[in-house]
Amino acid sequence: MSFALPIAFTLAVLALPIVALYILKVRLRRVPVSTNLFWKQIYEEKPPRSIWQHFRHLVSLLLQLLILLLIILALADPYFSWQMLQARRLVLVIDNSASMRAADVAPSRLEAAKAAAIDIIDGLRYRDEVAVVLAGSSPEVLIGMSSHAPSLCQAIERIAFSDNSTGLKTAIDLGRQLIGEHPHGQVIVLTDGAVDDMKLFTSQEGEAPAEPSPAPDLPGGVITPVEYRLFATDASNIGITQLQVRRSLIDPLGYEILTSVHNASSSKLSCRLELTLNDVPVDVIPLNLEPEEQWSRSIEKTSLEGGRMHAVLTQIQSREEVADVPAGKSDVASAAALADAALPSDVNRLLTDDSAWALLPGREVQRVLIVSPGNLFLQKVFEANPLVEVTVRRDFPDQWPADTLVVLHGKVPEILPAGNVFVIDPIGNCDQWEQGAAMENPIVTEQDKTSSLMNHIRLDNVIMPEAKQLQFRTPPHALATTLSGESVYAEVKRPEGKCLVLSINLDRSDLAFRTAFPIMVSNSLGWFSGSTGEWQPALPAGAVSTIVLPERFGASGDVDLVEPDGNLAAVIGRSAAADSATAVVHSGDSGVTVGPLNRVGVWSVRSHTENAAAATAPPETVLTEIAVNLADRRETDLRPLSELVESPQSRFTTAGWFTRPLWYYVVLLTCLLTTVEWFLYQRRLIA
Repeated sequence: MSFALPIAFTLAVLALPIVALYILKVRLRRVPVSTNLFWKQIYEEKPPRSIWQHFRHLVSLLLQLLILLLIILALADPYFSWQMLQARRLVLVIDNSASMRAADVAPSRLEAAKAAAIDIIDGLRYRDEVAVVLAGSSPEVLIGMSSHAPSLCQAIERIAFSDNSTGLKTAIDLGRQLIGEHPHGQVIVLTDGAVDDMKLFTSQEGEAPAEPSPAPDLPGGVITPVEYRLFATDASNIGITQLQVRRSLIDPLGYEILTSVHNASSSKLSCRLELTLNDVPVDVIPLNLEPEEQWSRSIEKTSLEGGRMHAVLTQIQSREEVADVPAGKSDVASAAALADAALPSDVNRLLTDDSAWALLPGREVQRVLIVSPGNLFLQKVFEANPLVEVTVRRDFPDQWPADTLVVLHGKVPEILPAGNVFVIDPIGNCDQWEQGAAMENPIVTEQDKTSSLMNHIRLDNVIMPEAKQLQFRTPPHALATTLSGESVYAEVKRPEGKCLVLSINLDRSDLAFRTAFPIMVSNSLGWFSGSTGEWQPALPAGAVSTIVLPERFGASGDVDLVEPDGNLAAVIGRSAAADSATAVVHSGDSGVTVGPLNRVGVWSVRSHTENAAAATAPPETVLTEIAVNLADRRETDLRPLSELVESPQSRFTTAGWFTRPLWYYVVLLTCLLTTVEWFLYQRRLIA
């Protein structure tokens, strides 16, 4: 036996005052009395003893000395050598991914895994150390190596549900690094097994190793064993695995919906997929899915307004049972709950993948003023766009209208108007350029393919006689350049507003007869309005996103990141954050990066308010929104991985009764002896 604090034995000198106090003769006070008759009687019953006569009853003294010895032993912290040699280092990897919400294991898979983890903590031996790692989309160490059971249990109890995908492999590698080269290390994975085998067993070279791989970056190639404990059944499920929406590249009012539904079961299931845009029904699609069938479809619709696209599986039926769910459910919880209630008993669906969201960019009507001597093609190409309100006049107005795109065809004023200006076939000089000689038959040889203004446009085969040669006062951003290096289509950078210049003669050129011309006008309208992006993708749960805030919100940060349920996640640009913050915010030159977004739904960035109830904020305070979906086919499949089910289980050995250090039992024995000594003294069994 060894002692962690052997210096505690110096406290044995306390035995001397205990013995001294035990044999100390008490000096009596002299008090005059009227008679000594009674005192003589007491003196005869209890005559005075000598010092050594006090040792006739050693029981009390021995008990007190034994109590002192036990206290000293407890302070010295004794331990056996085998306790040090066989001490273990364990890492509990707990999966809290979306599939752990399933209730096929009561009360849920995650709660069952947490209960099993606490049982492991309760069964630790003395000097065992444990760390807890959360296996989300990115691994997180909840608590490092510790032997303090209450802290470990609190860390486990704080684990909450998330909608992230499973990242077991990275979490296991992190656990092995925490264990190091310890000879008695072990990683215990508490999961439902709903993980992609390629992500779990595949090495970096893409080959599935037959044996467990050594711990990374550890000398000596120590292999830390991994034990899997599964909390799952072969439950069936059906869910939405993809929902994306984007604006059509052809129809200004049109948009396309891409959606997928997966039947993760071994039986045929039927369902109804309801699509709504801002709570207005868009489409209802009945589905009859075969086992393991993945249904996908692209749906085309039209709408001027944008907003939230919401997909819900509202009606589920099987061969034995059919249930109806009212259409038009905007609340995901109620719609999904009704859908799950209609399922047969062998289907355990997730609320997480019963709904999906996407954001459709809205369209705004643009006002366009065309100043032209008259060109039918130019006028009609703008009027053909339903998002454009066109006004045509032949002369310059006395005052240029605000918030209007000015299209100058032909003659240009000496000073271009402030705001957005599109100049076509300019005649004359202005403050931005001087007109040179006309080019006879220029050929476009170079185009800026990276610019959104040149999407789906080819000008290399366009006939453009008498194209104007312009000498710009400030070098422009050339979009289309001829063989001689002259720009026939360019962006002029000026502080007064955006400006495009197309120096092609529409009357002599065949550009107006080609499809490139209406596409060019459509691209320019989107560029002037600032809505060049046709797609705001829905992100998978656990992803991070970079957002660009409006210019009126500086780097000091006056905006809030709000979760789908309305709780404040973080204050962007400020050091303070909500206690329940689930997102980390980083500010950079390219924007603000937020994440991981581990809740399914629509996150919003709103104007900062001191009101903690962010859900009550008015709609005009919303600056931007981010749609987050489960979007993981493997998380929708609740059935555990077959390799994990068939893998041998080397069960973790608990310590049984002997789970505490020796000093704990020594203290208990001390308390017991103290109680015995007090009882004997009260019973007058010892002097």
